[in-house]
Amino acid sequence: LVSDPISNKGLAFPLSERDRLSVRGLVPPRILSIQEQERVIMDEYTRGWAARAEQEPEDEIIKSGVSPDNIRKWKVLQSVQDRNETLFYRILMDNFQDMAPIIYTPTVGWACSHFSQLYRRPRGMYFSHGDRGEMASMVYNWESDEVDAVVITDGSRILGLGDLGLGGLGISIGKLDLYVAAGGFHPRRVLPVVL
Repeated sequence: LVSDPISNKGLAFPLSERDRLSVRGLVPPRILSIQEQERVIMDEYTRGWAARAEQEPEDEIIKSGVSPDNIRKWKVLQSVQDRNETLFYRILMDNFQDMAPIIYTPTVGWACSHFSQLYRRPRGMYFSHGDRGEMASMVYNWESDEVDAVVITDGSRILGLGDLGLGGLGISIGKLDLYVAAGGFHPRRVLPVVL
């Protein structure tokens, strides 16, 4: 359901629908109306993140060497992964040395710190305090019954940036992308998680 662009409401699914439609844990626990999601997209549309990064020269991540061009490359790769994971991993495997710093450290720090504005589709599972006692049933919402690798973060102490909460999922995603490209894991058999 969350992969079907016609039926997907992103973060607008109310909690009752998330349970009924088996998408609880597949989208972040926060609920944003379609109008609120529209504001996020329009902010990106009108200002753009690479341009914003150029305007934030004092940002610690930008000062650490993540350039607006790295951010642009990260977004290009994420767009490819959204459309065609086979192509994404082929490109990553063929250009691993150049792209590893784009999909993981240091660029992933910037992506984690801006995760709420960059969120487009689920790439992992989200377990919040409100899910206590429900995690065993929620894990069945994940698309694969066979998982070989799980990377879990609690979102704290992300790359020295501090507690990024749900934004920390980017670390789990990036690390598992490296495991797939360099370690031979199958992309359907990995599970990024944020607690």
